[in-house]
Amino acid sequence: MVRLQSYRTYCLRLAHGALLALAALCPAALAEPVPVEAFGKLPAIETPRLAQDGGAIAYLSSVEGRRCLMIRRLDRADVDLRAICPGDYEVRWFAWKTPDRLIVEIYAQAHSRGGELRTESKLVAIDLNGRRSVALVEPRAERAVDFGQDRVIDMLPDDPAHVLVAAYRSDADSPDVIKVDVNSGRARTVVAGQDRITTWKADASGAIRLGIALEDGMLRVFYRDNADDPFRLIREEPAAKASTFSVLALGDRPGLLYVASTEPTGRRAVYRYDVPTGRFLDPYASVPDADIDSLIIDGGRPLGYGYTADEPVLVYSDPNLRSDAEQVAASLPQYRTMVVDSSIDGRRMLILAAGGSRPGTYYLLTRAGGAATLALVGSIRPDIPDAALAPVTPVSYQARDGLTIHGYLTLPVPAPSNQTQKGGPIPFVVLPHGGPSARDAIGFDYLAQMIASRGFGVLQPNYRGSRGYGGAFEQAGFQQWGLKMQDDVTDGTRWLIDRKLADPKRICIVGWSYGGYAALMGAIEAPELYRCAASIAGVTDLRRRLDRASQSRFADINLPRFDSDPAIIEANSPVLQAGRIRAPVLLVHGRRDFTVSVADSEAMEDALRSAGKDVRTLYFDDDDHYIFREEDRVALVKALESFLTENLGHDTPALAGGPSGKSAAATN
Repeated sequence: MVRLQSYRTYCLRLAHGALLALAALCPAALAEPVPVEAFGKLPAIETPRLAQDGGAIAYLSSVEGRRCLMIRRLDRADVDLRAICPGDYEVRWFAWKTPDRLIVEIYAQAHSRGGELRTESKLVAIDLNGRRSVALVEPRAERAVDFGQDRVIDMLPDDPAHVLVAAYRSDADSPDVIKVDVNSGRARTVVAGQDRITTWKADASGAIRLGIALEDGMLRVFYRDNADDPFRLIREEPAAKASTFSVLALGDRPGLLYVASTEPTGRRAVYRYDVPTGRFLDPYASVPDADIDSLIIDGGRPLGYGYTADEPVLVYSDPNLRSDAEQVAASLPQYRTMVVDSSIDGRRMLILAAGGSRPGTYYLLTRAGGAATLALVGSIRPDIPDAALAPVTPVSYQARDGLTIHGYLTLPVPAPSNQTQKGGPIPFVVLPHGGPSARDAIGFDYLAQMIASRGFGVLQPNYRGSRGYGGAFEQAGFQQWGLKMQDDVTDGTRWLIDRKLADPKRICIVGWSYGGYAALMGAIEAPELYRCAASIAGVTDLRRRLDRASQSRFADINLPRFDSDPAIIEANSPVLQAGRIRAPVLLVHGRRDFTVSVADSEAMEDALRSAGKDVRTLYFDDDDHYIFREEDRVALVKALESFLTENLGHDTPALAGGPSGKSAAATN
């Protein structure tokens, strides 16, 4: 292995054409605040991947506000960059099939003749130059939006002409496995859909060996020893306890699985599992105080794993990968580095340098003739310099029942001159995450950083029900919408006040999805705490949510998270408690939202107006749950900035001449 050059050498040896991006490695002081629009822009680089031979790189990027596929050849003297923006479709996901051909999933949203919102997705193969496009699977219309990469079961790396894809053909409840020619689009069925299996997994040779089904409240795992054998049931667990047995991958020998389980330690660990005996073997990956959240595996052989302990951590068991990662880290010690991808021969590696609240910058490491050079690929957020980013600090506090709640505190930079520099409290925004089975961690969060850049502190609590703290902690949130989960958020707000971090008269609560629900419930249950509340794509009616969950094929997993008692549902549905809200409310929603219907926000708006409350709304006709269109996301951050500034006031001199009224994008 070769040792990389030092950080200082990189700063001196960057090519003349890269000087504009020099701040990525050599940050300068911030002269003035970053325009709020910069926080709403889509990332300049998303999910970059190298071609197998290292001759090209592909990534997703925003082109005129749309997410397109960018392909750049690396072995040419001139800059050869090609943008692929497929008509009315957006690019969701891509992968290199060969050094000259890619698999791409594209999608578009539209209303059916009956007025129902649906998503049409297509899986296509294209050449490196963007030509010779071939549809691999006939388009399908879906009511759900979260189906994507899992349609490709196996890329069959040893077969340059085919991939394995899941497609609903013979069975409405279970997809067939089809083998598709990436050059012609011709396909043949390998395994017919059966037993309500919705997830298929292949072994290292590409043979389908395992299927996973959800039926009658049970999670069922089917397996076969040989390609000609019938599938047999090998494991059955209550769906509500799916975390106790989750198959991640097949091993490199028959009958060996890699399984994630929260038993016996209470933390999510990865175990080897022996199918013939039905027994867990030794753990492959286990961390005492964190859940394992990813497994790196190739050809049935595990190479490493990831977990989150405030920040993401990657651990490599493969000695070559570990050596590469250590050398990269030593060369950029001020960053958290990650080897994102590499060519098959190891000649080129794609590196992400991030850490703390930085969005990150990608670099290309090239080895040749015993030397290594590092070239800038690009910054994820080039319009936001590192000097503008507020630090994120892990914190913890006790909930009222004694449970420890972890979270993250973001304090503004520069500090508000009239408050924190004197040691006093500042205006704050409490920002509970969505999910609720998700978590916040140290990293770049564009909403939190936008809020902090305007002079407000931010608290992001990982309330009970959040992932990453063990199975018991996550299950403690079951049936606790508006109850103990909400108490955890309220207790975090009171902790800010008790610690004299937050001005008790200037606190707002903001959230997205479940977080939007928590924001509204905060304004209902603790009206004395919050000056304003903003809900982005938030749930407002648990009756609708419960009904939708019961109709889902995943109902047996989703339903335990709700309480079906009508009195509890009514008391904890914001739309039925609108009269108790005192603070101004901002509602934001995309009309093409599959995850939480826009009807939730529309009904909440009606209820608030009927009760004579102060409500502003911002609806996006062509956007979904994630507000992925750039112009809409910019409008969102501008409206939120104006709403917070109006209710919390200005706290940085640099913002004294900024907006002080309601957002022009919002309606009152």
